[in-house]
Amino acid sequence: MSIEIRNLNKRFGATVVCDQINLDIPSGELVALLGPSGSGKTSLLRIIAGLELPDSGEVHFHGADATYDDVRQRNVGFVFQHYALFGHMSIFENVAFGLRVRPKATRPTEAQIREKVMSLLKLVQLDWLADRYPHQLSGGQRQRIALARALAVEPKVLLLDEPFGALDAKVRKELRRWLRRLHDEMHVTSVFVTHDQDEAMEVADRVVVMNQGRIEQDGTPDQVYDHPATPFVLQFLGDVNLFHGRFGHPPGGLEPEESNEVSYVRPHELEVIAGPREGSLPVILSQALTVGPRTRIEFKRLDDGSYVDVEMARNDYIALRDRLGLRTGIQVHLLPRRVTRFAAGASVVESSADPAAMI
Repeated sequence: MSIEIRNLNKRFGATVVCDQINLDIPSGELVALLGPSGSGKTSLLRIIAGLELPDSGEVHFHGADATYDDVRQRNVGFVFQHYALFGHMSIFENVAFGLRVRPKATRPTEAQIREKVMSLLKLVQLDWLADRYPHQLSGGQRQRIALARALAVEPKVLLLDEPFGALDAKVRKELRRWLRRLHDEMHVTSVFVTHDQDEAMEVADRVVVMNQGRIEQDGTPDQVYDHPATPFVLQFLGDVNLFHGRFGHPPGGLEPEESNEVSYVRPHELEVIAGPREGSLPVILSQALTVGPRTRIEFKRLDDGSYVDVEMARNDYIALRDRLGLRTGIQVHLLPRRVTRFAAGASVVESSADPAAMI
C-alpha cells in the first residue's frame, strides 16, 4: 500500500505543525519520520492514521483519496510508545482483540483466531507467553506484543509512534534490529516516528528529517548523512564542529579568513597531525575521554579560544598518543578529511574531502 501526501497543512492555534508537506511512501517501504520535539512528525503520523484531519491538503492510499476516511476505513495498525495493552486480558486475548471485535460477517472462527494469534506470537518469538498477563512481561516483550496485536488485523499500513522510546538503551537496540528483520519478512508499508538518529539510520529504508513542520530532507540513511541538504540536517544527524568562515589557514597563519560561509566537520573526520600542513588548524590538547571502544579528544583553538572535538577508536588514540607524545597542553594541528560548507541562506556550497579546497 503506497501513501501519497499532497500539500498538507495543519496548525494548532498559532503553531504550524505541518507546513505544505509533500511526501511519497512506496508500497512495502519502512520510512522514519525523524526530528526534534515539536517538529511535526507525530502530527503527520496521526494525519496519515486518520486520528487528525489536516486543515488543507490530501492523503492518498494507493492512489485513492483517504483524507477524510476514518481510522477503520484506512486499515492501519498503530503502535504507541506506551504499549496500550489491556491489563486484564492475557497476552493471547490482547493479540486476538482486533479479530474478535470485527463485525460478525467478517469475524474469523475461533479456530482461525487461535491459529492466527499463535502464528503471530511465534513471529515475535513470544508464543510461550500466551497465557501470561502484561504485568508479567518486560517492557521489550510488551512492545513486541503490541506489534503482534497491530499486525493481527492484517493492516495495509503499520504506523509506529516512538515505539521504543520508553525502553532502556540496550533493549531499544535489540528491538531496532528485531523490527528491521520483522519488516523484511512482512513487507508491510511502515512509518515510524523517532527523535533518535541512530534508530532512524539503523532501521529505515528512508529517513524524512523534519523541523518546524517542514521536511528538511528526504533520502536513504547514507544520503542524508553523507550529503545533508541543510545545516539543520547536518547538525541533527550526529555531532559536528562548526567553524565560521572556511576551515583552516595557511601554514603558520593564525588570522581567520573573511567569509560568509560556515564550515562543518564531524569529530571522526579530523586527523591529528604533529605540524602545520595546508588546510590544517593549530590547537592545544585540552582533555581526552575514553568510553568503551571510543575516545573523544577536546582541543582548544589558538586563534579564538573555542573548542574542537575529535573522535576515534580507542586503539587508534593509544597509537597516536604514543607516536606524537600527546598530553594535556601539547600543541598539534587538525586536518579535516572532509568539510561541508554552507553559504548564508543555508544553501550548500560544497562537501569536500580535499584539504587544499578547504582553506
